Amino acid sequence: MALAGCLGGSGNGGSGGVSVPGIYDMSGATSDVGEPSAIGSRDAIKWINENDELDTTIDHEWQDYAYEVPQAKSAYDEYTSGSKPPAIVGWGTADTEALAPSVAQDNIAYISASYSAKLVTEESPYNFFGNLDYTSQARTLLKWISENDPDAKVGFIFSNTAFGKSPVEGGRQYAQSLGLDLADNINLSLTANSAQSQVRKAKNRNVDYLIHQNTAAPMQVLLSDKQDIYPDLNVMGLTYTVDEARVQESPELFEGVRYASGFKVFNEVMDSDAAGKQIIQDSFEREGRSMDDPSVANLNYVRGVIHGLMALKGLKNAKEVGNMSSGSDFREGMFQISDWNVRGLAEPFTYEEGDRRPTMSGRVYQVQDGAFEYDTTIDLPRKDEWIGL
Repeated sequence: MALAGCLGGSGNGGSGGVSVPGIYDMSGATSDVGEPSAIGSRDAIKWINENDELDTTIDHEWQDYAYEVPQAKSAYDEYTSGSKPPAIVGWGTADTEALAPSVAQDNIAYISASYSAKLVTEESPYNFFGNLDYTSQARTLLKWISENDPDAKVGFIFSNTAFGKSPVEGGRQYAQSLGLDLADNINLSLTANSAQSQVRKAKNRNVDYLIHQNTAAPMQVLLSDKQDIYPDLNVMGLTYTVDEARVQESPELFEGVRYASGFKVFNEVMDSDAAGKQIIQDSFEREGRSMDDPSVANLNYVRGVIHGLMALKGLKNAKEVGNMSSGSDFREGMFQISDWNVRGLAEPFTYEEGDRRPTMSGRVYQVQDGAFEYDTTIDLPRKDEWIGL
């Protein structure tokens, strides 16, 4: 039975607030990254309510859908059975893509933690996310390779899921356009406890760089087996493959790994003067959490805070457009967002009616001595033909 909770009210405006429910993975195949992200969103919304950022409260009922599409649909049906919320904070690729027609029909803005390029097409007009799309994360790393090791052979490794496959086609096309040598694709399950056969395939195909689309748990497995079988292999990760908890647990495995994302890692935020830092500090103090606990004090928590701030921004702008409780006005309000750095947490976001990709700037990090070191930001062209690919 899915966990359920509530922050600030009934979740359907019963306390007089505005409803923005959540659908999170707290116990399923991506819960290693889903749980801290969910906590970050819930903390941010509680902070927003406590600090009177709106002239009403955000009612944030939430459910753990355990990364199961039917459970996500059930949660969605429950949240929309009465008066419909203007927005929902969601999670995975398969479930977000499955719900996209419903949210469009119901005029509900859907803020997801899936960065699938399919979610910014005309077929999914009510979907929004707060990161570089998955394919452009791969393009970021491919461009880095082309500029630093242009004769290298590159391969993609990913889970055989909608999430895993999302960046592969567009990424391979971009690699070819850069003149990079491409190897055949390799699959690695979200729940893998061994990657020996996958690493042997990479070795047999003389792959120099593997670009990995998965979560941090299978990334750790892949890096562990690489050490014994093919230590010269360079593994590069997209936004969910590396986090502070795994890096600190196994610094020797993650040493040298490069990682791409559109927002900042936890310690980078805490060492800055970003306005969003205050939300994190206050929330950790309120909840009695330790900044030294990487299971929550990690970049996925920052990801969740970004989702909470996106909800706040959409609601504020919806009020200016017309009605804060209207999903269509929330959607229109998102298009008022331009060059917004999410209180210092991310590369600047801009949303436009014809282009809901928030950013085309990828931040590249390298793991060194058990910590993230910022390397460079790679700016990609905003090509229309890349929308949805």
